[in-house]
Amino acid sequence: MKKLLILIVLLVGSISFANAQNSDHFTFKGIPINGSVSNFGNQLVADGFTKIATNTYRGKFLRNDSVVTLVGDDNNMVWRVAAIMANTDTWNTLEASFNNYVNLYSEKYGAPANLSKKFTSYSGNDSSIKMWELNDGECQYYAIWNLPQGSIEVRIVKGNNYYTGCIRVVYTDNVNKEKVHQSDLDEI
Repeated sequence: MKKLLILIVLLVGSISFANAQNSDHFTFKGIPINGSVSNFGNQLVADGFTKIATNTYRGKFLRNDSVVTLVGDDNNMVWRVAAIMANTDTWNTLEASFNNYVNLYSEKYGAPANLSKKFTSYSGNDSSIKMWELNDGECQYYAIWNLPQGSIEVRIVKGNNYYTGCIRVVYTDNVNKEKVHQSDLDEI
């Protein structure tokens, strides 16, 4: 009986320790951004994603078809996750989606630390010109949340087809980002 009690205490303690370790890490879709890239990818597959290339998966994120790319360090430790939503060729759709995501993340995390909704060389309202400016790299629509466990960036970016754009959401885990940074410092 005494051995059983000790075993239960050790088991509960180890589970609590493991959960505390993961709580230091940011999460994407409830998955801690920690461990190996392949393990993180396996958890995405278990959540319904399909592997389409090395460190790249296709599935649903925020109810949208998305491509998720995992970024790892030299030791294959995941430290950043980027989700890119489907392309659109309509500025109004892009802007509405961006505003929706900013509102959604603000509801959960508060106001973003940085918010920009502008173009560097255009101030008019013509949607066609805004798409042109996006494809020329002149669009600066982004929101960034800096949180204790990491950062989130929502940004309108050029799509993979001419005259298209999409929303990119990037999660960066602070604990593993610092490990990557320290490894870089050790190398120089």
